[in-house]
Amino acid sequence: MRIFVKQLLIFLTTLVLSFLLLALVLTQGIRNFLTEQKIDELTTLAARIAATVENFSVFGLFNIQLLQTELINIYQYTDAAVIIIDNNFDLLPTDIREFSGWINPPELMPLLNGQTVAFFAQETSDNMPYLIVGHPFWFNEEVAGAALVGFSMEALEAAISEMYRITTIALLGTGLFAFILIYVSSRAISRPLQQMSKAATEIASGDLDKRLPYKSRDEVGQLAKQFNRMAESLQEQERIRREFIANISHDIRSPLTSIRGFITAFQDGTISGEKQPHYLGIILAESERLIKLSNNILDIHRLQDADSSIIKTEFDINFVIRETILSFRGRATDKQIMIQSHFAHSSDIVLADEEKIRRIIYNLLDNAIKFTNENGEIIVETTVDNTNNKVLVSVADNGQGMTKEECRRVFDRFYKGDASRNEDKSGSGLGLSIVQEFIRAHGESITLESEIGVGSKFVFSVEKI
Repeated sequence: MRIFVKQLLIFLTTLVLSFLLLALVLTQGIRNFLTEQKIDELTTLAARIAATVENFSVFGLFNIQLLQTELINIYQYTDAAVIIIDNNFDLLPTDIREFSGWINPPELMPLLNGQTVAFFAQETSDNMPYLIVGHPFWFNEEVAGAALVGFSMEALEAAISEMYRITTIALLGTGLFAFILIYVSSRAISRPLQQMSKAATEIASGDLDKRLPYKSRDEVGQLAKQFNRMAESLQEQERIRREFIANISHDIRSPLTSIRGFITAFQDGTISGEKQPHYLGIILAESERLIKLSNNILDIHRLQDADSSIIKTEFDINFVIRETILSFRGRATDKQIMIQSHFAHSSDIVLADEEKIRRIIYNLLDNAIKFTNENGEIIVETTVDNTNNKVLVSVADNGQGMTKEECRRVFDRFYKGDASRNEDKSGSGLGLSIVQEFIRAHGESITLESEIGVGSKFVFSVEKI
């Protein structure tokens, strides 16, 4: 079932149940309100008639003629029926209207205690239900009888039915308006989701240029925005993958071509005996280049599980830095690059995976030497951040520097800047990506500052002991 239909059904079901409950509450409320209102009116009228009866009584005897004339005048101006009873619940002969069905002693007993009563009764003469209100009257501080006032429930039910009709029309009008709002709202939510589903299908089929239009700033608009970012990221990753395949193919083909050429020269005797050691050295160097490339490719596949392979130990990071710098002595001498080191203390003990930290420093130094010109300088420095209990290691060079775009992408897998292709063909574009993944696996951070013509500076943190 489509999400639009589900959402519409849920909203409509909620709306119908809410309206039914509201109708039930309003119905009962209207009935109770009108009934209570009519009881108050009849109570006032019964009290007035009871006072009139008291005024026309002398020594406990009623002047029936005067009383009847007065009651007729009252009856002409009201819709209620009126009877008078004595304290034995017998009717007084007032000839106004007599309803024998009203006389029900159990309901009338509170009158003898001076209380007002209200109840429903069935009139036997016309089989009509009435709302009855009785009010006592007194003689010599004793209850002498009561005035009973009745109102036909048929008229009351007609008034209630009219209120029901008005309420029903109002609810139906509100329901129709609510249905329109629910329909439009459900469409507004489901349409972007349908577009996302269609776009996701097209992206899965290979169309990475697909994007979603969005204008709203609500959750759906934010979802569409993030969807477009995801599509852009996938497109960028696909572009990087293609670049990597092209670059890696070139990097593999070059040493293999050299090795194949030299081996062929050995076989046909083109290379004389005294030159063989030189060319064997070249073959060995190209082989090592292929091994390094294959190791980097294997490392990049293991990066997803880097955090699970972290084995933290305590070691002196200054000692690791010194050893790593020594391993670059030959390359630094060849390019006449000076590598300097400055340490916060003679010894800084950290808690980390020593082999991975050594690899991080190695890759950063390798990258720095690669992009530093002859007679350049590289500075490796440690500082201590006591607030966060960290040792900060920085590797800075005065080499070519990078653009903002290169800084943004330099940690991407397989990325190789244009300068890398021009200056050094031995790289695979995986070194800095490996650095970043190892740093993340430790739960630490790495930052980069770079400027064209000035140089670059990488700074990463390690937990201090």
